[in-house]
Amino acid sequence: MRPESRHRYALPARLLHWVVAIGVMVQIGLGWASEWTEDRHASFQLIRNHYQLGVILAGLMAMRLLWRVAKGAPPPDASEPRWRSGTASAVHWALYALLLTMPVSGYVIWIWMDAPRDVLGLFELPALFTPPAEDETWRANAWYIHVYSSWTVIALVLLHVAAALWHELVLRDRLIRRRML
Repeated sequence: MRPESRHRYALPARLLHWVVAIGVMVQIGLGWASEWTEDRHASFQLIRNHYQLGVILAGLMAMRLLWRVAKGAPPPDASEPRWRSGTASAVHWALYALLLTMPVSGYVIWIWMDAPRDVLGLFELPALFTPPAEDETWRANAWYIHVYSSWTVIALVLLHVAAALWHELVLRDRLIRRRML
């Protein structure tokens, strides 16, 4: 085992990281495009794709969380100040929480829309509740949670990328190699 390999994430963790990262970027694009598209049919197709990718990403995030809990993360570099490694850990766990909260809130919205629940024609998610016809409070709450979580994810991802670039370009500590394929 090379000395730096104990400081790298395992290959499955790195693959999940990059697949989820790309998926989240696509999700944001699909969500925004569906809101801004004036053609109702095109908007529904975009949001349907958003739903289906969201279900897939929820599964990938669950796998990622299970891997993280079971295998942990590589230890921070000994020279890393405690406040920095603590902040990085907090941002990572916040991203995990948000990227698991968003599919749940999206699911609630989707059920309220009474939209098709199949995923790529492979399986269908069950409707775990029947929304009350007169009261849309839960749908509205789910929508707010979904939208504000997405803005928070964007902010945290930007912070995450900025920190990675700072480590690579300013500190030159090669930290970014822990996540590279």
